[in-house]
This record gives sequence, structure tokens and C-alpha cells, in this order.
Amino acid sequence: MKFYELLLMFDVNQDESTTTSTVDKYKSIIENKKGSVDRQEDWGTIKLAYMINKNNKARYILLNFQGNNEILDELTNLIKFNDSIIRHIFINQEQKITEPSIMMSNKERA
Repeated sequence: MKFYELLLMFDVNQDESTTTSTVDKYKSIIENKKGSVDRQEDWGTIKLAYMINKNNKARYILLNFQGNNEILDELTNLIKFNDSIIRHIFINQEQKITEPSIMMSNKERA
């Protein structure tokens, strides 16, 4: 199993329950295919540097997980056809990451 980080940017005009159910669906896919979710963070709504699909804000969700290529392919296909996700990125990680990210530690200080 390899370690991955997935950052999802959701359209802020979508219902929050839609976003939550989408993330839960992705987590269940990872777990059903023998992977594991190590960290999940909701960074909230953040202003974008430039407009994307006429939006100047997006809701950011971060997932760190362990998985194989089958999981990655299935998630990529689901994300591609999900209109509520305006951008996403998969990042290969060297090791398991479970501690809070810099974004979450900044929220705790505020």
C-alpha cells in the first residue's frame, strides 16, 4: 500500500450535506478496498486566488489515506464526473501522516 494525500475543492454553492456525503462515500470506497484513511480535515471556506467556474471561494477537504492503484483509479473516475468538485489533487507521500496540518494548527490558534 502507498500513502496518498487528496485535496478536494468543493463549490461553495453546494449543500453542506452533499459535500459530507461525497467525502463519506470516498472514505467508504477506500476502506472497502482494503485501504485506510489516516487523516481527514475540513479547512472550511477559503477565498481563491483567482475565479474558478465563476466562484471566488471554495470549501477545502483534505484526506490522507493508504491505498493501491485500484483505489486511486476509482476515486479519480468518481471525482471527474462530480460537478460539485471544482479542483482536486492527489499527492504521493513517503510516509503515513496523522498529525494536524498547518492549516488546522492555524485555525486552533485563532
